[in-house]
Amino acid sequence: MAYYYSPFRKKYTGKKADTGCPFCNKVNMAKQSIKYSNGALAENKNYRWIVNIFPKFEGHTLVVPKRHVAELGTESPDEIKDREEIFHLASQTLKKTYPGAGIEVFIQTGGASEASIEHLHWHVVPSQPNDPIRGFDKLGQFFTIEEDKPKIIVFPVPIKKAKQTLQRALSKTLGRK
Repeated sequence: MAYYYSPFRKKYTGKKADTGCPFCNKVNMAKQSIKYSNGALAENKNYRWIVNIFPKFEGHTLVVPKRHVAELGTESPDEIKDREEIFHLASQTLKKTYPGAGIEVFIQTGGASEASIEHLHWHVVPSQPNDPIRGFDKLGQFFTIEEDKPKIIVFPVPIKKAKQTLQRALSKTLGRK
């Protein structure tokens, strides 16, 4: 599987046209939200758990603050507590959905980090025993910042569950709330 510079992400992130913050867009969030089997959202007062609409690897999910938060250190103590609660839910659910997996949590923030969205979000993904790429190497393997210089990376583990398929699998694992 080859990955190149991804100009299609500009449509989502609003870098070409000012479409606003996708994580503050209720329609985007409704489509991406992970739900319990009875339809209740996997969220709390301050955070939501969503699938990454542009997954880079198997089981790629995100934990996103409901309030627009652009910088680390600007969350309230209650928000931090709620984030930890969602991390726990996501971790336990992903480990049940992907038996034998560990969990990796990533964040990119600030201009030089190449975060695609200027709204804090944590990547929460299963780390499976057969993953050949670990840690932050996963995030750096899939893009180049130069549109005219494609970077081709072969990732030897195909993504089996993404977007709606991943949402359904996680919903089944979560069961009813």
